[in-house]
Amino acid sequence: IFENVFVDIGDNQSIENALSTFSSHMKNLSEIMRMSNNNTLLLFDEIGSGTEPNEGAALAISILEEFYLAGCITVASTHYGEIKRFSEMHDDFMNAAMQFNSETLEPLYKLVIGKSGESNALWIANKMNVRERVLQRAKEYMGNKEYALEKVNESKIRKPKFVQEKRENHYEYKIGDRVNVLDYDDFGIIYKEIDNFYNVVVYYNGEFVEVNVKRITLEVAAKELYPEGYDLNTLFVDYKERKMQHDIERGSKKALRKIQKEIRKNRG
Repeated sequence: IFENVFVDIGDNQSIENALSTFSSHMKNLSEIMRMSNNNTLLLFDEIGSGTEPNEGAALAISILEEFYLAGCITVASTHYGEIKRFSEMHDDFMNAAMQFNSETLEPLYKLVIGKSGESNALWIANKMNVRERVLQRAKEYMGNKEYALEKVNESKIRKPKFVQEKRENHYEYKIGDRVNVLDYDDFGIIYKEIDNFYNVVVYYNGEFVEVNVKRITLEVAAKELYPEGYDLNTLFVDYKERKMQHDIERGSKKALRKIQKEIRKNRG
C-alpha cells in the first residue's frame, strides 16, 4: 500500500492564471516533487510534452531520474523516442507498450512488457486519408533532413492588404512634423516615422501614442518649423528635464543641490 499516489494527466492550461499546457504540467510536477517520498506511486501522461521536443525529452528524463532517486514507483507514458532509449539503457527502468489492432486502431487492452511501442504517426495519417505525397515527403524527411525548399509562385500567394497598397498614397511623415491627431482634435509631433502597417508614433500631451496615418493630418512639416541641424530630440523632452540637463552640464550649484535633496528624500 502506497502512502501517496500522485497523478499528472490532462491539460490544465489556464488563461486566467497565465498557464500554458507545458507550464501547468511543470507546476504540477514541481508540487508533486516536493511531496513525494519512497512510498509514493506516480502516474504521468505524456511527460515532457507541450514544448520543444528535444528540451521536453531531456527535462522529462531528468525529472524521472529525480523521482527514481527519491525511491518513487513511476508509470509514465510518452511518444518521445529519447525517453524510450533512456529506459532501455537504465537497468531499473523498463519499457512497455499497449497493443492495438492495426486495421481498426482499436486497443486490444494487452500490455507488452519489455518493449517500447511505436507511435505509428505515418500509418495513422494514412488511415485518416492524408495525401500520399505528404506522407512520402515525411518518410524522406525521417531518413534525412534535406528539406524541399522550393518556392511557390508569388501569384498564388494572397498578400496582406498593407503590402498591396501603394505607399505613395500616404504622405511620408518625418520626425518633427506637426500633425493634427483627429481622435483628440489636437496637435502632436511625429516621433517615429511610418511602419509597414502604416502607423506612426506621435508625441502628444507628454506621451508617445501609436496612430494610424489615416487618423492624422499634416499641419506643418518639420523642415518648415526648424532650422537645418536643429536637434529634434529636444522636442520630446519636458522643459524641466531640458533645463535640469542644461544646468547640470553647466555645473549649476542649484541643480546639484536639488539632486542631493532628492537623494536624501529617497533615502528617508
